[in-house]
Amino acid sequence: MNKRLAILLPLLLPGLSFARDWEFSGSIENTLWLSNEIPPAFLEFDEGYLYDPSLSLSLDYQPDPRFYLHATATYDQGFDPGTKTDGELRLDALILRYQPFGDNTLNLQAGKFPTFVGNWTPNHNYYDDPFLLASLPYAANNGINTQNPNDQSPSAIEARASADTPNIHRAKENWSSLIWGPAYSNGFAAFGSTEHWDYAFEVKNTALGSNPDEWHLGEGDFAEPTFSGRIGYRPDAAWAFGLSGSYGPYLDADASDKWAPGISRDDFYQTLIGLDARWAHHDWILSGEAFYANYDALGEDLQSFSYYLQARYKAAPGFWLAGRFGQTFSNEVTVPSGSEKPWSPDLLRAELAAGWRITPDLLLKGQYAYTLVTNNLSYPNKNLFALSLGYRF
Repeated sequence: MNKRLAILLPLLLPGLSFARDWEFSGSIENTLWLSNEIPPAFLEFDEGYLYDPSLSLSLDYQPDPRFYLHATATYDQGFDPGTKTDGELRLDALILRYQPFGDNTLNLQAGKFPTFVGNWTPNHNYYDDPFLLASLPYAANNGINTQNPNDQSPSAIEARASADTPNIHRAKENWSSLIWGPAYSNGFAAFGSTEHWDYAFEVKNTALGSNPDEWHLGEGDFAEPTFSGRIGYRPDAAWAFGLSGSYGPYLDADASDKWAPGISRDDFYQTLIGLDARWAHHDWILSGEAFYANYDALGEDLQSFSYYLQARYKAAPGFWLAGRFGQTFSNEVTVPSGSEKPWSPDLLRAELAAGWRITPDLLLKGQYAYTLVTNNLSYPNKNLFALSLGYRF
């Protein structure tokens, strides 16, 4: 804890002995993104590059072994770089946690926190993830428009598939994702672990694929909540497996004025099932995830499957190399002309990354990503380069 605060807090709050239980930390990351035309994933810039500095400050408070409070505030150009060009100060996380038994067998949690679905989210922070870009299921728009349900109709799908200038990767905030990054929405959770098992169940106010502008408190007001969970099994120190699921409405509750009469969020649900695995041995860490999603949309069942495989190798003390490969496939639906058309982009993404931990708190990272769309539903630039220097304190 900061020494001045350690001295002042007991004076300002006489009789309280928990001042020493506050812990403040922070980080500064400076990232340069390079890509022509429309960049892939959720990045937004049109001049060929984006310099994105970011400052994060965190507070942890644990007055008792059973209680824990965490908050993180960030100032940058948007949760997805480039979406807030004038700069944005936001509260990324606010977590209140209680352990009724004083151990990790049961945790009760409320606030704004990342989803427990999958195995990427627990290691998604800058200093644990070998990549700068989220893995494909967490970083790609699909053909679900969360603002206008009519864009899921067969006629709209046919128009998109036949258009010379597809638009799914324009106005990215209007379109969904299988899972949008770590999904820092608001809600409640119960989770815990034993020697070999992990479990988690969460109730949140928005779907996993909702964009960051919908993660704020008050979105949806839990009138139609999203239910998600994961069960994990760790047979030994090397292996870990998980089964995840989620069910909830994907339409933005604040966009109801754009819907036709008679349309309700209850008619537009996302069902997701996921498998994940991780293996770690000596200098290697191998991991992967696979997700199947079904979207109810005006009588149509829109289906999507996405996976990725990832390898990380510790080449030398403080230096690693990483590679990742992922694909996304979607089914076809019958359109008014009688033919079959895909409703969402089929994607392939291959990535390489390297990192050098210069000191325990100073980290240099670089990444290249190649994204290919294999049908005519979007056109992000194929190539993305990134270089970043981060320091935590």
